[in-house]
Amino acid sequence: MRITKHFHELDTFLPNLRQSWILLLLTAIVGMLVAGLGTLAVTFAVPSAEAWADLIIYPLVFLPATLYIIGEIKNQKQIDKIQTGDPRPSIPLNQGRFGRVGVPLSFIIILALVFSFNISTEPLYSWMGVPDFLREFYENIKANPWNSFFTIVIFAPLFEEFLCRGIILRGLLHHTSPWKAILWSSFMFAIMHLNPWQALPAFLVGILMGWVYWRTKSLWATIFIHFVNNGFSFLVTVLFPALDAEVTYASIMPERIYIIVYAFSIIFSLGAFIFLDKNYDKPVSVKV
Repeated sequence: MRITKHFHELDTFLPNLRQSWILLLLTAIVGMLVAGLGTLAVTFAVPSAEAWADLIIYPLVFLPATLYIIGEIKNQKQIDKIQTGDPRPSIPLNQGRFGRVGVPLSFIIILALVFSFNISTEPLYSWMGVPDFLREFYENIKANPWNSFFTIVIFAPLFEEFLCRGIILRGLLHHTSPWKAILWSSFMFAIMHLNPWQALPAFLVGILMGWVYWRTKSLWATIFIHFVNNGFSFLVTVLFPALDAEVTYASIMPERIYIIVYAFSIIFSLGAFIFLDKNYDKPVSVKV
């Protein structure tokens, strides 16, 4: 009951742009510092747990932001005791408005959309190449697949979507227009990755997840997108270890096949967006 109460209290925490930047900085800077110190502590105390240190420490990245949210909610309660007037707005983190499309068909279309969207946008960032530190990151995935699976495929979608879409985007949708909110939250999601090679693809897929959250108000839908996106990359890395880190859809397909696949991906993505937009319920945020 107490945990449920705290989750309901989150419904009234709708961060504006300034508060959203604070949450980002607390996660990307303070949280990474806390996690780094925690990793050193675990490795020093239990050397045999070094391979699992990331899995143990990953949630600490989000601890500073979580404490900030708790503090802001407490401040809101104190202010509400003093002030009188209209009750504070309350918007649930997850509502699930799938309109006439329904849940099963929505998730099927979204699953296909993740791949078509990634194929369509890949040329925008594939030219950047892969730096050495990311190559080492992929090698670590191959060396520690189970640790990497839980961190990348399970923890990252849950924690990052809770913060970036469930808290930040939900709040920005209350304070500004939908597309401003989506672009700002996607930009913050990109910065959270702390390097341009991951930031640009993160920004693009962040727009996709932001749009889906805006139109459906479903946090589980964005967690699903994040899970599929990370899970596919993980499976390719683990199941095909000989593939180069710079592999792209264009590099593994014959040119004619790639052109057909690329054109189909663009057409499908546009068609999916139009179909879903027409059949989903009217979004909550109607501000300009």
